[in-house]
Amino acid sequence: MPLLIAFVAFVLFRFWSASRTPTAPRVHRTTQRRPRSAPVAGPPGLRQLRARDSGFSMPVLLDYLVLLHARAHEAVGGGDWPALAPFLTDGARDKLVEAYRGVEGIDQIVVGGVKVLKVEQRGSYDFLYVQLEATQRERAGDGERRMDVREQWTLRRAAGVASVAPEKVERLGCPSCGASVEVTSMGTCKNCGTPITAGQLQWQATHVAVQARRPATVPEVGRAAGGEEASVGEPTVQQPDLAARLRELHARHPDFDDAAFGQRVDLVYHELQAAWSEGAWERARPFVTDRMFQTLRFWVDKYARAGLRNRLEDVRLSQVVVVKVELDAWYESVTVRLWGAMRDSVVDAEGRVVGGNADVAREFSEYWTFLRAAGSGGATHGDARTCPSCGAPLDRVNQAGICGYCDSKITTGRFDWVLSRIDQPEAYGG
Repeated sequence: MPLLIAFVAFVLFRFWSASRTPTAPRVHRTTQRRPRSAPVAGPPGLRQLRARDSGFSMPVLLDYLVLLHARAHEAVGGGDWPALAPFLTDGARDKLVEAYRGVEGIDQIVVGGVKVLKVEQRGSYDFLYVQLEATQRERAGDGERRMDVREQWTLRRAAGVASVAPEKVERLGCPSCGASVEVTSMGTCKNCGTPITAGQLQWQATHVAVQARRPATVPEVGRAAGGEEASVGEPTVQQPDLAARLRELHARHPDFDDAAFGQRVDLVYHELQAAWSEGAWERARPFVTDRMFQTLRFWVDKYARAGLRNRLEDVRLSQVVVVKVELDAWYESVTVRLWGAMRDSVVDAEGRVVGGNADVAREFSEYWTFLRAAGSGGATHGDARTCPSCGAPLDRVNQAGICGYCDSKITTGRFDWVLSRIDQPEAYGG
């Protein structure tokens, strides 16, 4: 997940494009293709930010952006704006309130895509520009409706500041002491006395622009020929220093086993396809991060509301190739390129095929990124379908990723590799 560009919702989250029907995460390969090295590019300025901030972690940043986006929208219509003071300026708040004038409340927010556009240092601040795409329920005097939105946020943080720990991000409390946010008239935390309302310690949104906002639509479906997609033939983008990064991973975790990791990838791949095809997305919960679960749930729910289901049959996975390894202060990630195939069709409530192709398999390829918490060890449960904490069945994992038998949160990567990101070959930049 800590890849160079922020979370790019793969082909599923393209409700502004009618070029093709979004479908489940799928993969395939037919012949071996020669990898090509690609420099670590990513958004402009991101590499320089990493160099200045030893604690920087893309997974932590993206989780923070999704959380802040949700809290800010929930505050529209009379929320607790003072508690958001360290994370949202009055100007950004006013822009958000104006954009949603007439809306009395927003909830059921599902962020389907977060993309870091660029990072730049100006004066004593670093500025972060991001784009977010989401679906949400809006309530007004004439009732409620579900809307699709796309927004661009600008955030700032004092230059030279180190990123805060993930646990502080999750609480959205004081960036210094973690306590619930209560600030003095001078903008300092009442608990620890630290100035926190001008981006001194955490990224603070300074501007919000709503670029698109429209009623959620029914998924567009159409017939497809099946067969090999263009993604299969795309050259493989491989980290230039991959061999060195793999050695570093094995040195850090002598118990890391390549074969077991491959089994884990195979398990997650097939479990996700089954959950998607059955319209039972909760089945995928133990194997994906919180953000990934919410992103893909957007489309599962969208199909369900339209009385449709994306049926996947004869699911195959033919090759897995490691293309990138990244280690930061909080997470370790491994990106693989997958090739696979499946018969992919859209059916209505009576089981009639209304889109896709139920007879000819569609073949394609994607990049999947798996992560686990740093310091959690290198061993993996491979193809085990049990809780990695207590060994119980995975039939009681709630939407928060908590095992109902031992109350352990098992989707943070603390126990095993979980899927955090999917990229299409035409969009993946290394």
